[in-house]
Amino acid sequence: MDNILLENDLSALQKYRLRPTTGNSFNVGNLLDKAYVTEFMKNLADSIGSPSERTAASIFIKRYAFIAVISLFAMTTGNKKMNLSLDNIEMEEAVRGKDWLPMISLKNPSIEEWNGEDRNEWRKNVYRELFAYNLYPLIELFEKTFKVSKLVLWENIAVYLFWLYETELKDSDNPNVQDDFRFLIMEAEGRLFGRYHNNPIQKYFSEKKYEDEVRIRKTCCFTYQLGSKRCKTCPCTHITQDGVCFDGESICSAVRSVT
Repeated sequence: MDNILLENDLSALQKYRLRPTTGNSFNVGNLLDKAYVTEFMKNLADSIGSPSERTAASIFIKRYAFIAVISLFAMTTGNKKMNLSLDNIEMEEAVRGKDWLPMISLKNPSIEEWNGEDRNEWRKNVYRELFAYNLYPLIELFEKTFKVSKLVLWENIAVYLFWLYETELKDSDNPNVQDDFRFLIMEAEGRLFGRYHNNPIQKYFSEKKYEDEVRIRKTCCFTYQLGSKRCKTCPCTHITQDGVCFDGESICSAVRSVT
C-alpha cells in the first residue's frame, strides 16, 4: 500500500515550493487540452509581462521544473517516488504585477517507497513517470503550439537538476547523491525521457567556465524579455568571450550546436 507524505517530508520539500495546498490554482493536467492551454498561455503572458506566448511557455517550464527538483530530491534523499500524474498536480496561478514563483501541491500525496530490491530498476520507474509521462507531453505540446524549441525547454529543466545535485546536495554524505547524479547525466537512456534515442539532459552538462565558475547555457530562456538583464549564464552574455549568441528570436549557433 502506498504511504502518505509526512510532515517532515513536506517540511524538507517546502524549500522547493511544495505545499500541502495552494491558493488560486489550476490543474496541470488541463494544459493538455489545446483550447485550454492556448487561453492559459495568453493569460500568463499578460500577467507576467511577456511579449509573447512563446516566451511565456519558456518561463512556465522554468517554474514548473521544480516538480523535477521535488521528485528527484525525494528519490535521492528518501528513496521515495511521488505520484506525479499530471492530473494530480495543482499549481498557483500568476498574478499581474507580482513575481510568479508558484507553489505546487499534490491532490493525492501518496508515495511509493523503494522496497530494497534492484534500486536501478525502481529509479528508472521514477524517471519514466517524471520525464516521459509528465514533462515530455508538455514539452512536445508547447513546441508545437507556441513554437518554442524543445532544446530551450529541456535546458530550463536541466539547469535546476544540476543545481540540485551540485549545490543543494553537494555536502550530503548520502551515497545516492553521486550515484543518482551520474545516472542522470551519463547513464539514463533516452526512452526514460519520452520518445528519444538519447538522453535530452546529457547534452547540457559541461565544464563550468570563467572566474565565477558558471556553466554557460546552450540556449537563451527568454527571461530577459520580461524586462530584466540577461542571465550571467546566457550565451549572449559571453558573446565577447565565445563569439556565439542566441538572438532571442531565432535558432542560431547556440542552439544548433546541441541538436
